[in-house]
Amino acid sequence: MPKALKITKAALYITAGILIFFLYEKLMPYVAFLVGGVVLAYALEELGFQIARRKYADIAGSLIQITLAILLFLAHSEIEKICVIWGVWSIIREGRELSHALSHIKTSVVAALNVLESVVVTVLSVTLVLTPGEHHAKIHLIILGVELILEILFPFLEELVQRKRAKKQEQQ
Repeated sequence: MPKALKITKAALYITAGILIFFLYEKLMPYVAFLVGGVVLAYALEELGFQIARRKYADIAGSLIQITLAILLFLAHSEIEKICVIWGVWSIIREGRELSHALSHIKTSVVAALNVLESVVVTVLSVTLVLTPGEHHAKIHLIILGVELILEILFPFLEELVQRKRAKKQEQQ
């Protein structure tokens, strides 16, 4: 990813995460559009990278996420449906992140944190599906704010750790 795009993404995700964290009560009436927008953003980013890397077999996951985003937009006035769709998306996404983190756990300190985060979010997403309602949606909205920040923080920390390792190896 080009550096300018990384910086822009970092600024947007961190700003959105902080705003969600502090304004979640005021954002609740728009939760379907907010979450649908996040799902759509993730899906379009992945789709762009898959096309650029010519990984056409992986496009199906992005198309499913786009479908879930559309369903969120359509269900905007029904909190139970929003919760179930949101929970399903979170479980799918965390499953993929968990697989990635587990495959790097032997070589990455940050992967262990990512595994922990994925397990916690998956458990909370299950509650979002099993007992959908405004209370769980509020909790999950706060978690979404934190996740947006972690989406930037985990790769940054990993890069920092790898740089320190490289410097240490150079000095030996």
